[in-house]
Amino acid sequence: SENESELVRQWLEYMAQKNLPHVMLVLMFLIVGIVGNTIVIYVYVFKMRRCREDRFFIPALAVADLLATIVTCLYHSIKTLVVRSVEDDIYCKVPLFFMWSTSTASAMLLLMIAIHRFVKVRQQPGNKLSSRLKKGAILLTIIVSISINAPILYFSGIGKFTTQFKEHNITVSACFTGNSGHESLEKAYLIFLFLVAVANIIATTGLYIPIGCVIYKLSKESKGNDRPRSRSRAFSFVAETQSSISDNSDNREKKFPTLSKLDKVKLNRQESRTRNRTNFNMMFAILVLFYAVSYFPSFIFVFLSRDDPNYYNRLPSALSNLYYTLQRLFIVNHIINPLVYGYFDLKFRQKLASMCCSKGGRKY
Repeated sequence: SENESELVRQWLEYMAQKNLPHVMLVLMFLIVGIVGNTIVIYVYVFKMRRCREDRFFIPALAVADLLATIVTCLYHSIKTLVVRSVEDDIYCKVPLFFMWSTSTASAMLLLMIAIHRFVKVRQQPGNKLSSRLKKGAILLTIIVSISINAPILYFSGIGKFTTQFKEHNITVSACFTGNSGHESLEKAYLIFLFLVAVANIIATTGLYIPIGCVIYKLSKESKGNDRPRSRSRAFSFVAETQSSISDNSDNREKKFPTLSKLDKVKLNRQESRTRNRTNFNMMFAILVLFYAVSYFPSFIFVFLSRDDPNYYNRLPSALSNLYYTLQRLFIVNHIINPLVYGYFDLKFRQKLASMCCSKGGRKY
């Protein structure tokens, strides 16, 4: 009836105002994610061409994060702010499919990066992934992500539920995943997705444990052996140089480096190599940590609200905004990556500084 349609419109306006804090947070995530991931793509593709072997998967990861951020943030913002009922399934199925697929691709690329780093850090002959193999890994990631999330197109759609507003019962239509009529099958599928995410986290973390052990060993050896060795070579070289020119003029002596300067150069180079290696691997370990922390709350709240489309609507404003944010906390995983790159990848930081400053930053 016209009266019920008007009540539904008023209810949608009320829900938009109620959940406005969460929408504003999501829009902030959208801006940060677009800017950060775009910068990462530009710097790694156009400014770091000579460093592509170690960072082959990073541009692909940034593209997946960029797409996931755009699709997820726009979908949830539009769904809340556009005050009208959704009647066509395609407006639910397509965004949800792309949202889950891009997030899966991002998680799988973290696993590919861990495999790549694991192969390289072992430092044995032949331990190197060819360019063809790495391109095949990206193609496999796309295929698996699409295949795993294809059932979303079947399970998701428009669902109707009854809620109370202004002492009237109204029927509201909304997008949600439980719309196939096969509750047990859908529950099994969600459990399967959860187990895939857990397996991915375990595999990625398991690969970083030996990587961390190797890094620790190399760093310890560098502090215990490389520095004295560098100092002894520096002292030996300077002693021989000074003895060979002892009878020459002062002007010729000035052409040779002093003891402290040469010693400092040797030590700085060694420390720089150790710092680069440690930071680069630590960077991906932290990315995995953020992935695990951000995805588990999302899965928990997906399970909580799966059987009840009206679950969040009955909650007070502060609690519904908090729960919505926890369910979509996986967005943080897609926007945090550029910040981690900027902090830990020293070459990326140097290239970014050279873009912002005419003289450039410190070289690593």
